[in-house]
Amino acid sequence: MDDAFGQILRKRRIDSGLGLRELARLINKSPGYLSDVEKGHVPPPSEAVILDIAAALAIEKKDLLVAARKVDPEVSDYVAQKPEVADFLRMARDEEFEQEDWERITQLARIAKLGKREKEKK
Repeated sequence: MDDAFGQILRKRRIDSGLGLRELARLINKSPGYLSDVEKGHVPPPSEAVILDIAAALAIEKKDLLVAARKVDPEVSDYVAQKPEVADFLRMARDEEFEQEDWERITQLARIAKLGKREKEKK
């Protein structure tokens, strides 16, 4: 199994000053399970468990979700409710958007004042 997630989790847990048993208690999982995750013996946990881990470690959920190659449930829900978002993401994939492209799109959206919050500010 790919142990990259486990290595990142272990480092972040240690950096946060939490022992394996304490983290396990905080997220209601067994220390053995967490040990297996950290060693890469089992796949990364579900998105919900990853969010619990991030909260317990007081770290950005994005870091762990990316390491696990999982999508934030808030994003999944948004895409599920807005089919045009999925269409846009497919187009971005097909066009092979790179980091620079995403940064430009973000800048353009801010300049164009897209979104409800921007419209409310006017």
